[in-house]
Parts: sequence; structure tokens; C-alpha cells
Amino acid sequence: MDGLLALAISWFVLVGIVYLLNRSAVRYFLAIYWKSERLVRYVEAFTRRLSFVPLRAYLVVALTLFAVPVFVAIPFVRPDGQVQILWGFLYMLVGGTLNALGALFRGAPPEEAAARSAGVTPIIPGVTLPWDQLPYMAVAVAVGVVLHELMHGYAALRYGIPVRSVGVFSLFYILSGAFVEPDEEQFKKANTEAKLAVLASGVAVNVVVALSAMLLGVAGAWAGLQGAVFGVPAYGVQPGDRVIGIHGCGLQDAVYTPDDLLTKLNVLAGLGPLMGINKTVNCKPGDKVTLVAASWLHRYEVTLDYTSFTTPPRINWLYTDGSLYLGGVRPGDVVTKIEGCGRTWETPTSGQLLSAVIETRAVCRAGDSVRVYVERNGTLHVFNVTLVEKGGKIFYGLGPGSLPMIGYDAGPIKRDQLYNTDFTKLVFWLIVVNYGLAVLNALPIYPLDGGQLLAAAIQRRLGEKRGNAVVSAVTWVLAAMLIFNIALGVLGEQYRILQSIR
Repeated sequence: MDGLLALAISWFVLVGIVYLLNRSAVRYFLAIYWKSERLVRYVEAFTRRLSFVPLRAYLVVALTLFAVPVFVAIPFVRPDGQVQILWGFLYMLVGGTLNALGALFRGAPPEEAAARSAGVTPIIPGVTLPWDQLPYMAVAVAVGVVLHELMHGYAALRYGIPVRSVGVFSLFYILSGAFVEPDEEQFKKANTEAKLAVLASGVAVNVVVALSAMLLGVAGAWAGLQGAVFGVPAYGVQPGDRVIGIHGCGLQDAVYTPDDLLTKLNVLAGLGPLMGINKTVNCKPGDKVTLVAASWLHRYEVTLDYTSFTTPPRINWLYTDGSLYLGGVRPGDVVTKIEGCGRTWETPTSGQLLSAVIETRAVCRAGDSVRVYVERNGTLHVFNVTLVEKGGKIFYGLGPGSLPMIGYDAGPIKRDQLYNTDFTKLVFWLIVVNYGLAVLNALPIYPLDGGQLLAAAIQRRLGEKRGNAVVSAVTWVLAAMLIFNIALGVLGEQYRILQSIR
């Protein structure tokens, strides 16, 4: 509620300033709508400064950037510099719709169908988005929308289309934006090249901002501006300080986010394979682990025994068709030792239990029997477990979360006590908002930029009447898919991903 109060105060301060400058721009102190012909001169000045850019080269670049996020793919650059590929959103929208519909027809619940969809989540502050994230998103929206409209105006003026007015609007930060109004009659009379340039420019600049924010994130990570901010004292790190690196047992990594920290701590604990991570470490009794921490004033290191990053070998859950469950082991049991195939494995930690399970696959075969020692309600039990096979490998029945995970089931700190830095949150929303603006506006749905661009291109080939029919059909089909994915995202509670951002 403190964050909401600060947000409300900042809004009324902003409204008060705007009211003093232009009383007619304030509507009931809840909305700002400022439209001015005088602001056009700033767009004209910006256009004059960039008038040296050749129009033909500009058109090619703008159309390429316009097409990439929706029809092709764009790179996603992680803070550690690794590059992943985000496939064209149109492919994800159509494929996600078909996959989700197939799941629903098979009787799957909305949650499962939503996991197969395009993952479209409406951003509604206080509902799907925590209030404390709104300031960062508001800045990202302001940057993305202002640049989007500015480039529309730039392209219009470069192609000789007058701009009538420029304006901004906001409804308590939730619905905010800017607009540039080219002369409608002159735009209609313009040639196809001019229309394509004007319509593609806004999406193109959003793609540039999203990619630039990714590179900014890499630079910030290198400068130590990211990390996991601690909300409580743990591991010798004080509240408000952030962990930016972890060294020990062969692990020498930077830390970028809270989830990144917990992932690396669980790898350190030997639980990487349960998280789908093949990277392993080799910790021994007496080994030390160093956390590199930072506050606003200095950096410092905290050195701890590696046992500070281990969890007990307690079973949280098991697949019922796995060797352990079939042999009598149950959730809640603590596995202390495994014997069989000529070997004995002591398992004082969950990481060592997982290592023992992996090693038995190399020395045992399906059908062999091992003795599993467990503590259940303070009593020692021994089970003769016959090893079963699944997918060509011995299958114990362990899966993600079957053993206690640091930050989730065990450890001095929980996931909800870790926070991203302000820099990380701003970069995150710059990427999300600008990518979202790009793919939404580039979709061939009329009257979005993509729909208008499709109309301009197809009417030239088929004529106005037949072209409008094609554009209308494409619009209805894609709009229905978009609405379906949004509804499924709400029903399937995909917005909880946004709510987990801290």
C-alpha cells in the first residue's frame, strides 16, 4: 500500500504541474490530454537534424525492423551476453492458438492449454501487475510511445506530409501515450513508399529501443548494477545489499537476478540436474564459498563453508512409476544411504543423494536391486528397491522439486525475500514494453500500423474494394486469435509470472 500511496502522490504532483502550465489539459485530475500545434516545431526540428539520412536507405531499414519481430525472429541478449532467439510473434500466435485449441478439445484444463498458447498477458496494474512495478513500466511506456510517435512524425515530414498536431495523454499512468497527427488528406494522397515509411517507423524504433535495452543490461551487468537484493539478513549479507557474484567449488560466476542467484546456489548444492542444468560442482568437506556483495558505498566478500549451501536428503514428492516409490519410499522420507551393485553411497545431503542416483545408472542395470536406507518419523527403514527403466535409463522417479531446493524449500532466505535492482527492473520493462509495442503494432490487424501497412500494399495490387476485403478478413482472424490467447492467459493465470517480479 505504501507503493500505491507514493504512486498516487506522484500523480497528483504531475497533474498539478500540468494544470499550472495548461489548465485545459487536465481532466478531473484523473487524466491528462495535452494536444498542441506548437509542439509540432519540436518534431520539425528533430526532422531537420536527421534530414541527412537517405530516404531509400531509411525505408529499407524501417521495413526490415518492422518485419523482424512479427514475421521472422529477433535476438534476445541475456545480461551474461548469451544470445537466444525469439521467433516471429505471428508464428507464436498462430501456432499457440492451434496448440491451445487442441489441448482444450482433448479435455485439458485452462492452465495446461494456456501453457501451450502464445503467452499473451494483459497488463492491468493491481490485478496482473504488482503496483510497485508500475513506475518502471510507466517510464518504459513513456519512452516507447513517445519515440514511436516521434518517428511517425519524422517519416511523414521527410516525405512531405504535414503534421497537424502533437499530443500526450495519460489516465493515472495506466493508459499513457503520445500521438502525432499527420494531415489525413495528404497522407491518403501520398504514394505507397511514403505510406510504408510512415507506418513502419514507429515499430522500427521500438525494436531498436528493445535491442538497445538488452545491450544496456549487458553493460550494467558488467558494471555490477544488477544482482540479487536481499530483503533480510542472510549468508552474512545485509538487507538492501545485493549479491553480484559467487565463487567456490569450481563455480566462478556473476549474479544478475534473484532467480539467477538461486539457480547457482542450487547448482552449488549439487541439484543442477533436477533443474535441467548439466553443470556440476565438486564440493568437499572444508571447501569454502565466497559471495561477492555490494552496497551503494562499497563491495565486500562473505566467505562461508560449502555446507551453508546444502539441503537435507528429504523426499518432497516422487513419480509413482519410479523405482523409489515402487520400492516403498514415500514423500517425507529422508534417504541416508544407498547400497547395491558392489557400491555404497552415503547421502548426508540432497546433492549427494542425487549424485548417488546418477552414479548408480553407470554401474547398475534395470532389474538390479539396491538397498535404500531411509528415516521415517524417527525410525530407520531399509527397502529393497528393484530398479525400473524408462526411456532407456534407470528411472528413480525424481523430478524438479523432488528434493529440497535452496530458496524454495530450505535455506536461510526465501525467493520472495530477494529483489531485483532498480536498474534491472527498468531494463526489463524497457525490453518488455518496447517488444510488446513492436509486435502488437506490427500485426496485420486494422487499424494498427501493420493493418494499415497491409492495406496500403494490398490495395495497390488488388484495388481498394478487394484490398479492403482481404484486410478485413485477416484482421478478424488475427484479432480473434489475439483475444483468445489473452482470455486463455487470464483463465490460465499466466499473469502470475508478472506478479512474481520483485
